[in-house]
Amino acid sequence: MTEIAVGVSNAGPAGERAVRWAAQQAAARGARLRLVHVVDRAIEATGDAELLLAAQTGAADALQDAQAMALAEAPGLDVVTELEQGRPEEVFERISKSVELLVVATDWHGGRRPSRRGVHSLRIAASSHAPVAVIPDVDLSIRHGVVVGVDGSPEGARALDFAAREAERIGESLIAVHAWDIAVIAGGEYGYGVAMVGTEELSHAAEEVLDEALEPIVQAHPNLEIMRRVITGDPVTALADESMDATLLVVGSHGRGPLARFLLGSVSHGVLAHLEAPTIVVR
Repeated sequence: MTEIAVGVSNAGPAGERAVRWAAQQAAARGARLRLVHVVDRAIEATGDAELLLAAQTGAADALQDAQAMALAEAPGLDVVTELEQGRPEEVFERISKSVELLVVATDWHGGRRPSRRGVHSLRIAASSHAPVAVIPDVDLSIRHGVVVGVDGSPEGARALDFAAREAERIGESLIAVHAWDIAVIAGGEYGYGVAMVGTEELSHAAEEVLDEALEPIVQAHPNLEIMRRVITGDPVTALADESMDATLLVVGSHGRGPLARFLLGSVSHGVLAHLEAPTIVVR
């Protein structure tokens, strides 16, 4: 049986939404739901036996509460619980090798300063072998559509395929977004003068990128409603804005090289730092 794993955390409302969202996904996919709570090994490293026992007891209680929450969301769901000790990103990287989807809550602590956002969800998304869904505390009841970032890359193609299948599965429209930054300037830095590519030509090229990327999707999903968006501007801002009214955002990850398992591409990193909707990062 396929599994969806969700991190059970002390992330407050976002943590509860992550469990409920994962339960809905597991029920819809006919998958087992695996609830995982990780006691950070830093607690064990303190050598304080009472502190470790308190952490383990609290984790067991959190798992029990999460199981009740998941079953209330999807009665009859096959739910298993797992208490782990170690570094969260290492534990979830191992778990991600055997699950269909990994779900975590955003570790946002409020405020608008970048430093107010934690890094656990980013690190987990960067090291995961499976797609990772990062869930914020937002109400999805009046939202519609699955937004996906399209850039013409192989990673973008995998994200587009995932988003199309998900949109069709839940009966939502697919909103395909291709954003490009304005002004390609050549020669200016060498004193040869400025050669600016016209925005009309760039816009036409961007539309061609989107059309080409969507061609196999249209053929594979003939009944899927697809909305096309070509936007001039920063891709992170464009995707964040489009996802404000969406049920889901899907992006590809461009992490590469020896540190790929610890890195996300700039766009996927950016949207997780400006989370407006449940967001799935596909490698």
